[in-house]
Amino acid sequence: MKFSLKLFSVFGIPIELHISFLLLILVIYVAAFLGYIPLYLALLITLLFVTVVIHELAHSYVAQKYGVTIDRIVLLPIGGVSAMEEIPKDPNQELKIAIAGPLTNILIAFFCFIALLIIGGTSALSISSLFITYTPTADLTLFLSNFLGVNLVLGVFNLLPAFPMDGGRVLRAYLARKMNYVDATKTAATIGKQFAILMAIAGIFLNFFLILIALFIYMGAEQEYRAILVSSMLEGFYIKDIMTKDVHTLTPDTTVSEALYTMFQQKHMGYPVKDQGNLVGIITFHDISKIPEDERNIPIKDIMTKKLILANPNDPVADTFEKINRKGIGRLPVVENNKLVGIVSKTDIIKTLEMLDAKNKLQR
Repeated sequence: MKFSLKLFSVFGIPIELHISFLLLILVIYVAAFLGYIPLYLALLITLLFVTVVIHELAHSYVAQKYGVTIDRIVLLPIGGVSAMEEIPKDPNQELKIAIAGPLTNILIAFFCFIALLIIGGTSALSISSLFITYTPTADLTLFLSNFLGVNLVLGVFNLLPAFPMDGGRVLRAYLARKMNYVDATKTAATIGKQFAILMAIAGIFLNFFLILIALFIYMGAEQEYRAILVSSMLEGFYIKDIMTKDVHTLTPDTTVSEALYTMFQQKHMGYPVKDQGNLVGIITFHDISKIPEDERNIPIKDIMTKKLILANPNDPVADTFEKINRKGIGRLPVVENNKLVGIVSKTDIIKTLEMLDAKNKLQR
């Protein structure tokens, strides 16, 4: 994700901090330093976001057990986001992945309760513990009580059947046992959007932050349903069916001006770069657009993308489309047995979808 900084890795998963979250943390600690809020509260909020990381790691760890690749976990002001490949369509696997996060929060709350029992601080537990509270003499008992409360709220809130939240995914996994995956997703997404509308209405009277969460849920439900619908439409199609086989390539010593001229002549916005028959990079119009006009006599080897993301002719089109969207790229070289055999672009896949949609309309 753009504008994020890598902090460390756990289970081989990079943990990144979005710049907006970094600014939020800085504001909180500056406010604590200036005396506007207690340092206790700043530490509690920081620890709360640590539990968000643990929550996402729980999802990711279980997902890895089922062969799902996790690109990264990004910390945002609204929580954590795991950038993972498509979740398995097996209802039992999705159920275990979805429920791992909330159960982790509930487990943390349970350990806080045990700690309060040990130190004799259960008297601090009350309805107010479900919210972050503090006093000028905040102690360990109050801290544990607050931390128990926020983890319990996080766990229960995430179990609400509001797709694409964890509870919504649990709901879809349940529905997928009784109907096909697309219909299960549509039903879960519809329920999720209804929850989002109710949450937004509640946010008007209670807390503006609820409106932001509602928008996230509503848009997420719609996007996820569309993604599953696209995946179902592309089922049975492979990259070899839609890729461009007659690939025009460039050499590393081709100048930026020459590459730009080729793009205008050939009407393609990206080209693989080969050196002595070996694929060494890819150059796109986006790369060239960054170069000032008076500097376009440099070779493209200075600006081309060398870390390549590749496709195979036998890759499902749906998986490749998901990869293109997740990586934010426009095209992939297609390689078989270490040999460039084609290129596939996002435009190729969208055109395929448009033709399939038109065909479906004619058959209705």
